[in-house]
Amino acid sequence: MAAVSPRPPEAIRTADTPLQALVHAHREAGGGRLSTDAIVRLLQEAIVRGLFGPGQALRQDELAALCHVSKIPVREALRTLEANGFVELLMNRGAVVKALTLDQLRDAFELRMMVEPHLMRTAAPLLSAADLDEAERLIAAMDDAGHAWAFSELNGRFHDLLYRAADKPLSKQILAMLQGHIQRMSFMQLSLAGFNRSSNEDHRLILAACRGGDAEAAAQAVAAHVEGVKDIVLDLYARHHARG
Repeated sequence: MAAVSPRPPEAIRTADTPLQALVHAHREAGGGRLSTDAIVRLLQEAIVRGLFGPGQALRQDELAALCHVSKIPVREALRTLEANGFVELLMNRGAVVKALTLDQLRDAFELRMMVEPHLMRTAAPLLSAADLDEAERLIAAMDDAGHAWAFSELNGRFHDLLYRAADKPLSKQILAMLQGHIQRMSFMQLSLAGFNRSSNEDHRLILAACRGGDAEAAAQAVAAHVEGVKDIVLDLYARHHARG
């Protein structure tokens, strides 16, 4: 029988906080239980949404109590989050939320500009009619998304779908390493700039080029999309930290 989890600290014991609501939603989605993968998704969303701030300690016993699980799946989830670029596991300090610095943001965008158009150029001729129809459905879902997190998740699925056809395992590995940064960039753009769907027009241009069989136009549309997001995110970062 699993040991009884300790009571959660005051910071996370208050009912109906955004964090408690998020845990409740993820537990409901999992039928009342949270697997290790579900805990990864939960903590990742909490970090992206700012419910856990940069530099904040993520203590295994507190997270286990919050999620109503033992410390074992929490420990595994934190290791995955470290690999995804969301947390750092420090000697004698445990896990802390990894901050995104301006240099890291610039570096991540430079890598995206090299990798994503390359993947799109390769994948475009290989996309099936079913792939393109699914991409269209994701664009429609983004039009209907009610909040920034939902849009951000759909945005990730859209790009993953389009790049999946490319037989470029190293490029995909690099992009996978950037996923944590990319998701945080996307959410920063959508939440701090005021949630809007303007980037969905970029998605329509990318999809139109793919449907037209123009791989180079699709790659250029992806490059323009990433460049536009970069300008918004770096400006937001500068203004946000100037206020601090």
